[in-house]
Amino acid sequence: MQRVSSMQHAAMHVGTGSANMKSINHACALAVATAFAFMLATGTAFAQPSKVKEDQAQLKADQSALTRDKAQLKADEKTLKADTKSGKMAAESKDAEKVYKDQRAIKGEKKAIAADKPGSLQMKSDKSALQREEKQLSADKGTLKADTQSGKMSAMSRDAETVYKEHHYIKGEQKDIASDKAKLKADQKK
Repeated sequence: MQRVSSMQHAAMHVGTGSANMKSINHACALAVATAFAFMLATGTAFAQPSKVKEDQAQLKADQSALTRDKAQLKADEKTLKADTKSGKMAAESKDAEKVYKDQRAIKGEKKAIAADKPGSLQMKSDKSALQREEKQLSADKGTLKADTQSGKMSAMSRDAETVYKEHHYIKGEQKDIASDKAKLKADQKK
């Protein structure tokens, strides 16, 4: 007769319902559960320092982004100031540009009227064009005023819009930094 190994012997008795086997199964289940709980506990303990390091890295990245945004804001404000002083169109809003073009068109119509023969058909045509340009100027001034009061972006120059956006980027970075600090503090307490 052959000898049966202990594993084969245990396999033969699985499902037989013997009291001995039930206690072995129970002990094995407890051992596995204990090992699993220990693994989870130590895994969490090892993961926490990496969370703190991740939070510190994110905080550092957000702080450097804030520094870059502040430097960009200063440069954009200088550009806005210089463009406004020199009268560049980049310092003018879309609405202000329309008003400027209307004023230029009116000046051109007045020059054309001055060059026309009195009572000519061309003079009548130029006068009616002058009236249209003056109405358009009035409408565009009203739009500029309304848009400026309501804070619409069309009342803002490209340079001013850039500065405006930089302010929002900085506010966002400051919120991110505050969030990062809170996460870091929470992770350090764990």
